[in-house]
Order: sequence, then structure tokens, then C-alpha cells
Amino acid sequence: MNYCELLFNTKEADLGKEIIIDGESGRRITFDELKREVLKVSRFLKSRGYKPGTIISTHLYNGAEAVVVFLAIQYIGCVVCLVDPLFKADEVPYYIQDSDAQCLITYLDKNEFETSLESNVDFININEINDVCKKNKHNSQRKLKMYRFKGKELAMLLYTSGSTSTPKGVMLTTECFYTFLKKNHISMYRYEPCDRLLCFVPFSHGFGSISLLIPALFYKSAIVFLKTFHPSRVVNIILKENISHIFGVPAHYQQLLRYADIDLIYKKLKAAFCSAAPLNFSVSNQWYEKTGVYLDEGYGMSESTTLISTRMSRLPKVAGDVGYPPDGIIDLEVVDENGLAVEDGIIGELRLKGRGLMLGYYNRPGETRQRLKDGWLYTGDLGYKSADGSFVISGRNTEFINVAGLKISPIEVESAINSHEDVVDSVAIGVEDEIYGEVVKAFIIKKENSSLKEREIIKYVSKKLAGFKVPKYISYVSEFPRNNIGKIDRNALKNM
Repeated sequence: MNYCELLFNTKEADLGKEIIIDGESGRRITFDELKREVLKVSRFLKSRGYKPGTIISTHLYNGAEAVVVFLAIQYIGCVVCLVDPLFKADEVPYYIQDSDAQCLITYLDKNEFETSLESNVDFININEINDVCKKNKHNSQRKLKMYRFKGKELAMLLYTSGSTSTPKGVMLTTECFYTFLKKNHISMYRYEPCDRLLCFVPFSHGFGSISLLIPALFYKSAIVFLKTFHPSRVVNIILKENISHIFGVPAHYQQLLRYADIDLIYKKLKAAFCSAAPLNFSVSNQWYEKTGVYLDEGYGMSESTTLISTRMSRLPKVAGDVGYPPDGIIDLEVVDENGLAVEDGIIGELRLKGRGLMLGYYNRPGETRQRLKDGWLYTGDLGYKSADGSFVISGRNTEFINVAGLKISPIEVESAINSHEDVVDSVAIGVEDEIYGEVVKAFIIKKENSSLKEREIIKYVSKKLAGFKVPKYISYVSEFPRNNIGKIDRNALKNM
């Protein structure tokens, strides 16, 4: 198997169809052009001596270049290691060293790395790749054979965000990619060739490189890429390019809802999808009111090749409602601290079994054993199963607040705060307390011109939650610290 089969098996009738549109430059690439550029870059990489199994790291912004390089690496059987393009030159070497990558393909100049990059790492600037695509030097008529990955052979290293610990390389296989395609077909969208998908999440994240590109290649839909997110740019692109589906994290949708011209896209989309972090309950409702489409939500992680469960075409019943797992592919259950299944409605850790799970963490056997046990992937997320079979996420095990031995879900506290008419969003964390061990502290973004006082929000929440769950401390902020994919950085909040 090879990811590239989805491209190279394209029927002749579809070869002239657009697959990639660069929303910044306006560049448009057809399936046929993409095939030719992938082959050129594949030959170029082969000419530098790269063989199957070699790890090649990419550090590229969203766009045609990132897709071409990604597919070329896969075509010749090398392992692709994706690095977030927002990372600076001082941050990139960690991923090169941790992954044992022999090559780095980046938009940065070599002199920006000074001495931080090992001398034995082959450095390729993206301009060199662009020259390869423009010239005929690597445009041989001799057929280049596509490498066939075996079932459990490493094909991709997808790094965790590092929001709870040091970033780890998640080892994925081609089998994982094809399993995702089946999950997408069952639980998400069955795209049509006329559909146009907007990608403003980093291609280096599983959301972009797996959740969008795989289905687009399979269904012959087009992807419009934006390098960075800005509400006005997103709205303009939706209208200009007749976008049918958009994908983002909660912070993206919150910003879009605050944008004055959001009403311009009312009933213009087929669907909107949100993942990567818990979704504010009120955002789902506001999105439906303002755009006329549901904000579908997915729960997943790199370790499961993204998708675990989805809530589709309906509003959430409660905060944290992430719907159902794909039937016949994933077994999802809730267990206690001893690994025993609990009854519906009881909070425990979510674990899953099925196809598409990671091989493990690269060069981290100990941490792999903690996550993968007897064929089960332990997610580290706490939640429960509802009576109707849908799942509700309560938060990360490490994020729960422990007040005198009583565990509190941050999502429960945040949901209560967010229901106040003057609140835009909130984050609840635990802070040290001499008597109780921890107490709740809430960071709140107020609506513009609101005069909401701390005592007012405490009084309001006291009517909704038990006393030990009510925030002892309130801090008003204009925005939350976030990592490069939009997840709230709770560790940074603890230090504020």
C-alpha cells in the first residue's frame, strides 16, 4: 500500500480537475500536474541517495509545495516527519534529532540555523524543490516504481503537540491512512468531486495531512490552502472559491463568530468541522444561528490516526458531546483505574481498540507501554458513555482539578461560566491551596464593554455548581495563550 495510490489511480477524466488551490498566490494545480511534480521530486530525492525507510523531515507552510514534497517522500518509501512551519529555527532541531531524520526540507535559509543543525543532516531549501518542479532535469520518461509499504511498516512520524508533555513522534503506517479513509466514509463526509475544502490548519498537523488530504485525493475534491488564519480572509475565500467544507479548531470558530461580516456566509457552506480541542457549548449554537449549518465535532488524537468519534449534523446535547465512534472499526469504552468497564454515565478513562492505531512512540518504549496495553490505546481522556451510546468528554486526566480529594472536570466549570450572557469564553484550572490541595481558578474573556465583576460571576456559578466547584479566583484576560494548532496552553495559564 502507498498513500500515493490515491493520486496515481486517478481516472483520465479527472486528471484536468483542480486538486490544490493556493489561497494566497492564486496558484492552481490539477491532478495531472500534481502527479508530474510528485514524480519529479521523487526522482530528485532518489538522486540524493534516499532509500525506503529513510526519515525525511518537512518544515513547510500550507500549500502545493507541502503536498508535493509529502507525496514524493511517500512515493519512494521514505518516512515523512512533519514539523510545524510556525516553529522557528531554534525549535526545529529538536524534531530532527528526536526523529533521526537524515534530511530537512524547509522554507528557511540554512544560515538561520547557525550551528543548531547537525552537520550530517542534508539541508534542502524549498526553492531547490521549486526549481526541480519547473525544470525537466528529473522529468525522465523511464517509469519510477512506487514503493509498496507493508502492513506494519513505518510511513509517517506525526508529533504530538507537547501540550501535556515533551512532543513525541507518533509512528503511523499506510494501513492507518486507509483505515482513516474508511472511518471518514462511515462517520464524517462522503465528498463529491464538486466539493471544495478549505484548509487553514497547519498541514503538519494530522488534521491537514490526514483528515483533509486523504479524502480529497480519494473523492477527487479540491483543497484550498491558506498559510495563516484570519477571519476576513477566510470569509472572502469561502465566497470567492465556493468553499463547501471548512475545518478548524475552537479558537478559529470563536474568532469567525466575532467577525462583523460572518453573515455573508449564511447557508453558503455544506458543513463545518471542529476538532483538536473541546468546543465551547455556546459556540455550536451560535455557529448554527449565524451560518445555517451545524458545527460538527470530532474527537481524536495523533495516536489513533486522528478520528475516534464524531457528532454530526446536530447540536451538542451537553458540553463535551462528541457523538459516536465509526461502527465496525473502533471499539470505544470507558474504564476505571483498574481497566474494568464502568456503567453508562460513570466517568472513567476512554480507551479504544481497532484498526488504525499507532505502532507506538518513536524511540520511547516505556511511554508506548503506558499507552498501548493488550491491544487497547489508553487515551488519557476522561469521559462517559451516554444512554444513547454517544460519548461525552470531561477533560484530560491531567487537567482535572483535585479539591480535597474531589475531582472536578474543567469543562463542567467552563460550561457554567460560559452560560453567562457577558462571557465569551473561559478556562478553569487548579491552583495550589494550603488547605484543599487545589482550588479552582477561572480565566475569563468578557464581552466587549461588559462591566461584569468577579463577585457577580462567582455568585452566578454558585447557583449552578456545588460549592467546591465554584472558582475561588477569577482573572479577566483579553485572550488565552495557545499553542501552534490553537489548543489552550494551560501550563502557561498556571504561570500567569
